[in-house]
Amino acid sequence: MGYSADEMEILEQNPYIRIVSPLTFVMEDSLYKSLFKEWMQDKRGATIEAGLVQRGIPKGLISDRYIAAVVWSFQGTNGYLRYRDIKSKANDVALVASGLFTTRREQVAWNPEFKKSLLDHYPKETFEDGILKAGLIPETLGNQRMANLRHAYKVRMDREGRFCDQDACKSNVPIQTCPDNPAGDAWQYGSHPYVSGVSGNRSLTMTAVFFNEANVLEGLSVQEILQLYEIDPANVGRNCISEIRMKLITWEKTDEVQEEWDEQVLRIQQRRLSILISQTEKSFARIRSEAGRLRPLQKKQLCRQLSEYPTRTEYPYGYSLRHILAKAGISKTVYYKALYDEEYGRSEERREERDKADLEKVVRVMEYKGFEKGIRQIYMMMPDLVGETFAISKIRRLLRQNGIKTKVRRENPARQRMGKFLERNRKQNLLRREFRLHRPNEVRLTDVTYLDYGTGEEKKRAYGSSCIDPVTGRLLVFHVSENNDLDLAMETLEKLSDCPSVEGALFHSDQGILYFTDEFQEKVAEMGLMQSMSKRGNCWDNAPQESFFGHFKDECGYGGCESFDALRTMIDAYAWYYNNERRQWDRKRMTPVQYEAYLLSLDEEGYAEYMRTEREKYDRMKAKAEKQAIERAKTLGV
Repeated sequence: MGYSADEMEILEQNPYIRIVSPLTFVMEDSLYKSLFKEWMQDKRGATIEAGLVQRGIPKGLISDRYIAAVVWSFQGTNGYLRYRDIKSKANDVALVASGLFTTRREQVAWNPEFKKSLLDHYPKETFEDGILKAGLIPETLGNQRMANLRHAYKVRMDREGRFCDQDACKSNVPIQTCPDNPAGDAWQYGSHPYVSGVSGNRSLTMTAVFFNEANVLEGLSVQEILQLYEIDPANVGRNCISEIRMKLITWEKTDEVQEEWDEQVLRIQQRRLSILISQTEKSFARIRSEAGRLRPLQKKQLCRQLSEYPTRTEYPYGYSLRHILAKAGISKTVYYKALYDEEYGRSEERREERDKADLEKVVRVMEYKGFEKGIRQIYMMMPDLVGETFAISKIRRLLRQNGIKTKVRRENPARQRMGKFLERNRKQNLLRREFRLHRPNEVRLTDVTYLDYGTGEEKKRAYGSSCIDPVTGRLLVFHVSENNDLDLAMETLEKLSDCPSVEGALFHSDQGILYFTDEFQEKVAEMGLMQSMSKRGNCWDNAPQESFFGHFKDECGYGGCESFDALRTMIDAYAWYYNNERRQWDRKRMTPVQYEAYLLSLDEEGYAEYMRTEREKYDRMKAKAEKQAIERAKTLGV
């Protein structure tokens, strides 16, 4: 099952994807190598899928076959590859994922049925058209596979005695055409300077000079080349175009040149020269962009190649050496030093040889007696095992450059990303256990608890998220869900919006992951609340909320509920009972609703007296906590 037009459009807009076809897609080499690095740390298909999704490729467009193809391409002959050995097999991955190709050890092979179908329909249908019809882009296959396919067809025809031999195919013998498709007229090109013969209605035999000149026109299709040479591709058979394409791929340049020039040849050469100049400028731009990142030995090789470029002294229309170096981004000093200084780049070569020898020593220590060793252990054991030691930074560099990782306490990228996320979204404890030193509706506490219910083998688990006002003790929200996910927390906020609070009220919770999410924190800010969090692992910072859950689980017999609806009904009934009928000892034996009404009825003098009393209680609690902390410190908590 292939991609729809809309799905293909989504993939084509992704910068990490190079080619998209109805059956598969080809990723960029940079993405392929990045996935390999991630896979080396966690060799699972899920790692590949997560990497592709992270780069904006929808999960629904990543097939299991594609993931399996990527994993296959990462495995060497012994199931292990190093990063420096990895070569992009993005095209091979796409072919295998399409289902039209299979794997044989490390190689990609044609699906026999697919290959037979292409051969059976040729030449009435060109190989390129057959591949396109099957749902692949011919470019994905590469020139070598297309050449092998044509060779297979020639072998088949040769066995049946219906095709020219190899020497005849390479000569100027007219190319066979398909008599079933006589449309078009190729006879008009009989006097064309680059055509040596016309056969049938739509078959041309091009001269050796044509192939000499066209062979250097990179990036142009056969149709574009024919248009350049003033030949309308619509008048040329598809079989003929395919044969010209194959001949261009395998062509070896001869000494033949165009001897007779007329106005047509002049026009063609002017356009050809314009294209060659454009290609040259692009090549220089590509060299210039890479030159700054080249190592000395690579730069030396580049300078040798530039020295072979025809200059104005050798070719009247060439560039001067100064112009060539400026376009390539190479200074004259570097150019001459690279060409004539034998020591240029040798220091890097010697360093690489030294690193290679040093790496062998590090690996020898790593593999000693087969036990896993970390970087520090390698560092400490080197003097005893190899008679010398390296700096820890050098050991790390050698292992990193060669794609070798120790398994001892290896860093976990996912955990590191999570740590950074938590650090970014963690909020300060603004409440500081001053639960009752506020007015009603100035503080909201929240938390989540699990709710096990059902009998016998039908035990189930639900999750309850509640909010209370610690000043009045009133239960504001008790939302129940079958899943402990972000929706649970967001629904709690939605219901809390029905209980107005003062502007800038505190919203306090523990450090549960739900309260760290960007969506949740944005919603809290949108409601005009200031978010506050307990210290990690400290339940006392959210004590009233924890206390509520304790009373609830002691008093509400929800465990016997047979269904989720029955559980929710019972909890709603308990919530009304808790607020309106259940009295609280430390709140003047009133219910939460009565106590809230009592506090709101106090005048300023009465409320000041209330706050003084609560402050004294808080100070006594704080002094007691400090004393207990000192006693625990003396005994180290034992």
